[in-house]
Amino acid sequence: MATETLTAQELTDLRLGTLDTAVTDWETLSRRLKALSTGDGGGVNAKRLQTEANAADWNGLNATVTKDFVSKTAAEFQDVAGQATSVLGILRDASAAFKKHKSDLRTVIDDVAKQNIYINASGSAIASVPSGAAAGKGDIPPPGDEELAVAERRVKRVLREASETDRIVARALRALAKNKHDFTGDGPGGLKEADDRQGKADADYWAKRVQESNPSEWSDKEIERFNEMLIDQRDNPGFSERFATTLGADGTMQFWRDIADPGQGKTPEGERAKILGQVQQNLGMSLATASHVDSPAMDAWKKDVIASGGKQFGHEGIMVKPYGFQIMSNLMVKGKFDSGFLDDYGSAIRTFEQSKGSQFNPASVWGNPLIAAQLDYTGSGGTPGSDPMTGYLKAVSHNPDFATDLFLKELPGDGDDPNAPTRTMADYLLSEREFYDEDDPFGKGDGTMQSQEALGKALLAAGTGLNPDEPAVVTGYDHTPEQREVLDKSLDVLAGKKDDFPPELRDDMAALLGNHGDAVHQSASSLESGGPLDYKNLLEVSKQVSRDQDSYGMLMEGVNQAIIADMHAPHEGNPKEELLRAGQTVGFMESARYHALDTDKDDPSWPAKWAYHGAGGVVNFVPVVGDALQRGVDASAYAWQVEEQGRIDDKLAVDKSENFQSRQAYLTALGEEWSRVNPDHELSAEGDEYLRQMDISLAALNGNKSANGTVGS
Repeated sequence: MATETLTAQELTDLRLGTLDTAVTDWETLSRRLKALSTGDGGGVNAKRLQTEANAADWNGLNATVTKDFVSKTAAEFQDVAGQATSVLGILRDASAAFKKHKSDLRTVIDDVAKQNIYINASGSAIASVPSGAAAGKGDIPPPGDEELAVAERRVKRVLREASETDRIVARALRALAKNKHDFTGDGPGGLKEADDRQGKADADYWAKRVQESNPSEWSDKEIERFNEMLIDQRDNPGFSERFATTLGADGTMQFWRDIADPGQGKTPEGERAKILGQVQQNLGMSLATASHVDSPAMDAWKKDVIASGGKQFGHEGIMVKPYGFQIMSNLMVKGKFDSGFLDDYGSAIRTFEQSKGSQFNPASVWGNPLIAAQLDYTGSGGTPGSDPMTGYLKAVSHNPDFATDLFLKELPGDGDDPNAPTRTMADYLLSEREFYDEDDPFGKGDGTMQSQEALGKALLAAGTGLNPDEPAVVTGYDHTPEQREVLDKSLDVLAGKKDDFPPELRDDMAALLGNHGDAVHQSASSLESGGPLDYKNLLEVSKQVSRDQDSYGMLMEGVNQAIIADMHAPHEGNPKEELLRAGQTVGFMESARYHALDTDKDDPSWPAKWAYHGAGGVVNFVPVVGDALQRGVDASAYAWQVEEQGRIDDKLAVDKSENFQSRQAYLTALGEEWSRVNPDHELSAEGDEYLRQMDISLAALNGNKSANGTVGS
């Protein structure tokens, strides 16, 4: 059975005094048994008894029965001493581990309490803002969704680790106590060794089960048992390496091919498909763990997986034979795989595709109904998982450092043209490589390309250094030069696609731009295109992002936060610059928004009602601001959303000559926030609101005209 996770209340209330007493008692017992076994400290002992028994001149029955009994008894003393040492090691490690778990939980609870987050008995994070009276004059904003998600994730991690300790300890002690009349002298010396042994034992059992049976015929109950074991062992190198290398590369892929799609009308559906989706993810995480093990056996497994990528795997009576790349990629949808393996594996996929000729069509090879099997149970609809690039790119997104390196990786140039521009994997993935709807041949798709969705997540990881699937709190706009280079490159490539910009990448680009919001704001508000990002590329990509309502909302959420952060940041010179920059950026964004609407005017993709409520896909990527900034962020965002709803109610009417005009309330809110930050400035004086509003509106007009002129150029 999979480990039952401890609750926050159970771990908090855990009393370790009895366990510490047991450790003390076993220290005494172990010391005494060791003395009886080895003779340390003098006195009668098993070692001496064994020596004298061997040296004695035995006759008759004594030479057989009695001598054997004495020898066995002496050995039992040695075994019981060894077993006592093992019990002591496990209990001692358990005590230390549980103390750490309790301390870690206390630290998390205290930390998140400073953010007005309460952790309840089950471990869930709940907003807990003091009442007005308790808060005093200050207006304390509630924690955002991203802060709650990160807090809960931190708690769950501690509880999972504590539950793991509990499982390993219980299993180790039960194994030592399973025989009342015999002892074992080779028990584990502590928790780490016990975990390793347990993992290897599970790997041996299940690898043998896979090899000696037909996995496609496993019952739902047996698949559930296998999945529960994977949940326990997926992060255990002892299990993961042993299981993978025992099956071998081909055996690992044949196992998933058999169980995922038996064919003959037996393709799993309903509850069996649901549990297979869990097995797929947990097995993937286990293989990811194994990929980091440094051993000759694991090195051979990784090389063999790549070598078998172009091999087809079938089974008796089934014509459909998917390639190894297709199978393995579907076992990479979860977990952080080793960077070296990802690099070699990705290169092998590309080499295989190139081997099919310059006119290679992925859909005709990977999507061929005579090749593509049902291998994915984690996607939307009936995703068969035919394109190996999908699972690979998901794996890339879970290793952000590698993702950054991958997108900047230079490709071999054209030997016939030494002056040809340098091409990178960003060029290949974002522009050159063809993607297709994996669902379409099976009639179960929703029109979304799963491979493009995975590409967007990989790009987001590459440009931010963050795993899109893991909640995180970002506190600043700091990026490595390489991450900024990924942004620059992606803007250049994607801007060149114009209206062929992949719809699946809109939300990811919105989050990426929000993560680099400072650069976006400085570029959008620059004079003569002098910002850190290419002005024309930024405008074109902003337009394409704005063709989707949610993506547009995410983009504006990030930009709004960057504008407010800029107002609060220290600056030299006249602070009026930040006011004008705010207006200039609003005009820029409104131009991008208008041209997006104009592009889709014959077939608007937006619903009739403004449904964006903030914090969508941009969560975890836009830097979280402090309380002093949050009030300005919330006020300006509210004004912007009210105006957006009004525009939708007015059937999206926009004056092309001055697109920013529908943003007067938003501009007013930004001006008020600027005055709150700069109360001593002349434009903040009572009665000068008109002058302040005129300045920010004229800046918006200028930004609008500059952007409109660029679009028309």
